[in-house]
Amino acid sequence: MPSMTPSVAIAAFLEACGVEHFFGVVGHGNWALLDALANSKIRGVRARCEDHAVHMADCYWRARRTPPPAVVVASGGPGATNLVPALAEAFYSSVALVAVIGAGPSQWFDRGGIQEAYRTGPEEWVGLAKPVVKKAVLVNRPDTALDMVVRAYKDAITGRPGPVVVQIPFDIQATPIDVPRIPDPRGWTRIAPPAPDPAAVDEVVRLIASARRPLVLVGTGVHNARAWSGLVRLAETFRLPVATTFAAKGAFPEDHPCYVGIPGRFGDEHGVRAARECDVLVSIGNRFTDLTTAGWTLYDIPGSTRLVQVDVDPSEIARVYPVDVGMVADGRLALVALHEALAARGYTGDGNDAWLAAIARWRREWREKTDPMREKEGPPLDYAPLFAEASGAIAEVDAETSVLFDTGQLLCYAPSFFRVSSRNVHTNNDHFIRMGWSVPGAIGAHLGNPEHPAITFTGDGSFMMTGTAVATAVEYGLPIVWVVLNNRSLVFERRMDKFYGKHTFCDYRIERTGELWNPDLVAMARSMGARGLKVSRRAEVRPAIVEALRAGEPVVVDVDMDPASAVYNPTSFSYPDHFSLRGLPLPGQGERR
Repeated sequence: MPSMTPSVAIAAFLEACGVEHFFGVVGHGNWALLDALANSKIRGVRARCEDHAVHMADCYWRARRTPPPAVVVASGGPGATNLVPALAEAFYSSVALVAVIGAGPSQWFDRGGIQEAYRTGPEEWVGLAKPVVKKAVLVNRPDTALDMVVRAYKDAITGRPGPVVVQIPFDIQATPIDVPRIPDPRGWTRIAPPAPDPAAVDEVVRLIASARRPLVLVGTGVHNARAWSGLVRLAETFRLPVATTFAAKGAFPEDHPCYVGIPGRFGDEHGVRAARECDVLVSIGNRFTDLTTAGWTLYDIPGSTRLVQVDVDPSEIARVYPVDVGMVADGRLALVALHEALAARGYTGDGNDAWLAAIARWRREWREKTDPMREKEGPPLDYAPLFAEASGAIAEVDAETSVLFDTGQLLCYAPSFFRVSSRNVHTNNDHFIRMGWSVPGAIGAHLGNPEHPAITFTGDGSFMMTGTAVATAVEYGLPIVWVVLNNRSLVFERRMDKFYGKHTFCDYRIERTGELWNPDLVAMARSMGARGLKVSRRAEVRPAIVEALRAGEPVVVDVDMDPASAVYNPTSFSYPDHFSLRGLPLPGQGERR
């Protein structure tokens, strides 16, 4: 039997899986792991902070949506703890990645060795990660280390994708063991996704056939299933309207006559109206969060709307609304089965023409209503003209550019005012919504889609949290563009005005003068080796973004935004600010009308 360290064996297994990239930060607890990976064929990317490494791996997965995922390497203690919020982002966005982290020597456990998470027990750091990852384990034997990584890798990519963590003490990383052979990944990961139950498919077909106003709503489960072509085929064949959540933006062509828009707290008014008036809703890979339902006010379920919910994770089905049909299935396989069953029934969808025509009319009305918002010239700039011009610039330069959206006030405008030209769109704006996620994430998105540049739209608050990732892009010469919406404020939080008649702690100011202030972002970019551009008028947006995308190098575009920009929401809803306010009906309290 060949003798090698667990670190070398793990690197060999990941290489056999086809892993192309690892992201990480060196620390005393992961030397053996990093040495083994650096001597493999897997390309390493040095991050400036551990959370950057997770966001890079996260967006690498989003760009590909297929194994192998990227690997994250960190040391123990504070280095590992820096991973936690970024792991949570990946977890709630159903992103597969593998984090292999170090720890001090196991011989020192429970003595308070350097950076050990002890006191309540010997090295309990994995306890921090467990609530926000799919699996977290501490390896306690050299001869089981490889097996534990193999199983963790399988867990990351099967079922509902998610991040996994394997912590390996330093001495275990470096202790030679006998390895009969490196496991063949196919034997551990060749697991077919769940197919829909035929009886459930029949029920769904009957519901669709009886509907006067059917609506298909898709979330990121369609992305992870890579079910884009099946979705288009279903819609075209049976004239079914399709809406997406913001997180699934790009999953369906936005210039398609069957495209409805984005219903929700952030989106467009025609999407909201279609959601309210549909009588059968087929939800695929979608979570009904407060963002996608405008505080659970859009869908009259179980009243006038009957719900079909398809998800690979059974725990998501009927989490919020009772279902007429709950189907545990991969999104791609569900779409194939529905297409075949509808065709066998002889369903044509001709009866949906009037419904589609109504949605198209609502779309035209919304466009005419909002056109003046796109024409505001500035300075300072507003969000609607920025996104309208930026989407045109990206389509002009490279339609397959990876486009990322961070969080903040841009949530009110990007879903509806930015027209996507491909499915290479990534946003974390579905649940956990960590600020600054996209700034390092754009690096991973480009590496996952390497023939095309990457661009992210981020607020100044988010950019200041993770902006040192620009230096990483410069180190590796990557064509990343950061469009920083600079209003010197956390503008999204100024909505405090509605509750308290004022806002506090939102603006970045020089305390002595009260002047709104930010560092010079162009100078910051240049200090890190990137190019910097400044934009303050609508007419400048398109030329600046075209120039940045064609530069083939890291570019920061500092956009002077209006801090008084209005919030745009396609619908209004109340936000509970008192404990006595009634929430959602409990199961069984709702009645079908």
